[in-house]
Amino acid sequence: MVCAMLLGCSKADKDADSLREGTADKVITAMFTGPNEDLCNESAFEMIGEGIDEQTERGDGWEEIKQNWKDLVGGYFISEVFDTFVEMGPANQFLTEAYLREETMAVEEIELSQKEENTEVYLVHWTIGEEKRQDKIFFKYNSEGLIEEVKVL
Repeated sequence: MVCAMLLGCSKADKDADSLREGTADKVITAMFTGPNEDLCNESAFEMIGEGIDEQTERGDGWEEIKQNWKDLVGGYFISEVFDTFVEMGPANQFLTEAYLREETMAVEEIELSQKEENTEVYLVHWTIGEEKRQDKIFFKYNSEGLIEEVKVL
């Protein structure tokens, strides 16, 4: 019986690992490939200034952008974490730069640089225009393999 319990835990861990496999690549690729009008356009930007009723007022297409993100990678996140990732997190950080600079942005390589039981850190090699860059992206997963945190280090 103890063997069966240990095998069950091992299987659950493997299931979470297999769910996680490829998740970070998909999220990172979405964050660093642009411009992508479906994921970032003028509707994504908060408007501040005269004639704006609220400081955090967004464009008319904001809900559509959120839905596009959800369709693309939403299933990899805990729901409340997904909202934070898109609205205040790193989802649009790099896409916004590509959009505002009117330059192409692409991933060249994604390297797993650190892995622990529920966390991973990736080194992303990417370009914007002719400029080559590197950034580290941190992922934290719950016991089911869903993302509970993403941040740029």
